[in-house]
Amino acid sequence: MFKNKKLILSGIAAIMLSITGCQTSNLITVESNNQSVVVPKSPKKIVVMNYGSLDTLDALGKGSLVVGTSLPVIPTYLQQYKNTNVADTGSMKAPNLETIKQLKPDLIIIDGRQASKYEELTKIAPVLNLSIDAKNYLQSTQEHINLLGELTNTQETANVLIQSLENKISQAQTEAQKSNKKAIVAIHNDGKVILINNSSSATLIHDVLNISRAVPLTQVIMNSKEKPKPTFIDNQYIATVKPDIVYIVDRSKAIGNQAMTNDYFDAKVLKKSKTKIVNLSADIWYLSGGGLESLDRQIDEVVDSLK
Repeated sequence: MFKNKKLILSGIAAIMLSITGCQTSNLITVESNNQSVVVPKSPKKIVVMNYGSLDTLDALGKGSLVVGTSLPVIPTYLQQYKNTNVADTGSMKAPNLETIKQLKPDLIIIDGRQASKYEELTKIAPVLNLSIDAKNYLQSTQEHINLLGELTNTQETANVLIQSLENKISQAQTEAQKSNKKAIVAIHNDGKVILINNSSSATLIHDVLNISRAVPLTQVIMNSKEKPKPTFIDNQYIATVKPDIVYIVDRSKAIGNQAMTNDYFDAKVLKKSKTKIVNLSADIWYLSGGGLESLDRQIDEVVDSLK
């Protein structure tokens, strides 16, 4: 079961704490990204630029409410939204404000990639920033699912699906404990592979699914003016650390650039170190995550890697 089972079993209470009041029967005030936002209850037209939220709405049976999303790099598992009923709202970092305005949405859902456009977007419709908290991945995901269930009158469905995820995570934790494997999580970008031990992907793999870290988690000083130096993962690093698994999140592949080559690491080094390279689905792990369907798929990939 979860390390803190209350995060799931009291899910409704957790999200209800973020709903601070009800202005009318059709409006509620929600705490989103440390801001109070008045949003419509039962929105009819939603622009979603957060793929985790999009796959949650899809899983809740409310995908028909989506009138616009970012289509250029939409993940493969969400390809059904490439249709004439869903407008392309532009790239994830540069949303097309005019297109969104023409759609006349009554709710816009974003994540950190669109945060710089928050003020401009609020002039079009109420905006919810449902970015995942990397340090509290599971709690953050659960709260977002509950909120979307609350807004779309699908709370019962959300509760059932959260319970299913709880069971799946519990099974994954059991598999992780039995495997006794140690891993690292890294990102590939423009021909370089870098350790991302403090990322949301690492939090999910190590802290939620309980895959042991091959290297300890170091504290990041938030107020430090100096950026932490990257740890590059190469053949020498593999030979020294000898992780059982290296999970790769390929940013370059996710955004349509050159993917990491299959021979990036020396096969002899990998064999001697008994290290397995696991290429995670780039479009899910880099572009999405934190949704009902994406989390389900992420769990499957990690569990399969232990076999």
